[in-house]
Amino acid sequence: MTGELVRCARALVSGETRNDFAFVVHDGSIVASGDFLEVRDRGRDLHARSFPADRLVVPGFINGHSHAYQILLRGWADDWPFAKWRSDALYRVVPRLTADDVYWTFVAAFSEMLAAGITTVAEFFYLNGSGNERAEAAIRAARETGIRLVLARTWMDAEYAPPEFCETADVAAARTRELMQAYPDANVCVAPHSLHAASQEMIRSAADFSQQFDCALHIHVAEAPYEGEETLARFGTTPIALLDELGALTARTVAVHAIHLLEREKEMLARAGARVVHNPTTNQYLGDGICDVAGLRALGVPVGLGTDADIRPSLIDEMRSAALLAKLRSLDGAALNARDALAMGTREGARALGLEAGDLVAGAPADYVVLDASGIDPWSPERNALVYRGQDAWVQATFVNGRRAYVGEPSALARQARNETARIAERLCV
Repeated sequence: MTGELVRCARALVSGETRNDFAFVVHDGSIVASGDFLEVRDRGRDLHARSFPADRLVVPGFINGHSHAYQILLRGWADDWPFAKWRSDALYRVVPRLTADDVYWTFVAAFSEMLAAGITTVAEFFYLNGSGNERAEAAIRAARETGIRLVLARTWMDAEYAPPEFCETADVAAARTRELMQAYPDANVCVAPHSLHAASQEMIRSAADFSQQFDCALHIHVAEAPYEGEETLARFGTTPIALLDELGALTARTVAVHAIHLLEREKEMLARAGARVVHNPTTNQYLGDGICDVAGLRALGVPVGLGTDADIRPSLIDEMRSAALLAKLRSLDGAALNARDALAMGTREGARALGLEAGDLVAGAPADYVVLDASGIDPWSPERNALVYRGQDAWVQATFVNGRRAYVGEPSALARQARNETARIAERLCV
């Protein structure tokens, strides 16, 4: 398919409801958008696709941080303190995954995301200690499900971490370059795990790599109180200040979590032009705390949303949780409104990843979601209904690059992946 005219009786564009809206798709990108009468001539000779008023077309949701293999942990590793969850679940199961296990688990997780309207996922991928085979399996899963992938390839060298996660900085750099060259569509970037799981030397190397190859640098930072306490005790400074000292606080930096920050650290993020990915559901699940989303955004820091542990990979859930937690944190019902939460799940989330996506405008990829609008009260603004009352079950179809990646029911591949993943879980988790 090279071109198509998409007409929507109802659409959300830049957070606003548009009636009789249309956009023209060429080679996977939106080349024109606006009122139907304004753009119809651009699509006169193209295949036409039309969605009636009982459907709401919205931009594809952006998942800024995921660990897809953690779907294997949900249900039996719940309600544990973080240290036990990490040692007795994460470190027990994930290192034992073969490349084939990774492929099927990721197909299952990515299929769930597509069914929830997620069109882009930034996958923070650990299993690199023995080479790129498992990362390549994750990339293949993304290609075959149709989701847009940002592979945040993790660099780790902590002595306490499983050997399957660890490598030297030189080896990590060489392997990351190999992936970049072999899979340009995977948007490969560097991801030194954290200030406690990657050495200072490794973080410096990752920062140099990020600058040399002009790619993002994702890093878990200030996720829980212990990190700040440990950083202060060992290095005499705070986490964001330490990142700055290591050359890892720049406009390429994607700070994942960024919960336990001093005010001056928030200001440092803003001055550097860094981005933040907020993971409200996982932060609640692990008892980590509440990110000051409103405060960061007021300083001009772009904030996206992620599903992290993938307890339930739903950006609708994350948008709602982000809004409600912000209100709770500040004791102010106006702290983060539906418009802002929707932006974080779409265009602002894309900006946090360095992507031109997340809206139905010219220049963006043709990533969009078709929702059943029958559950929206006629007196309710569509964006408010989506953020505060929306359900994944509303998703009728998901399009990535103008191609349908989900059509209202699991594909044959998704059904097979579900069965294969159940067998993997039975082997590794019981």
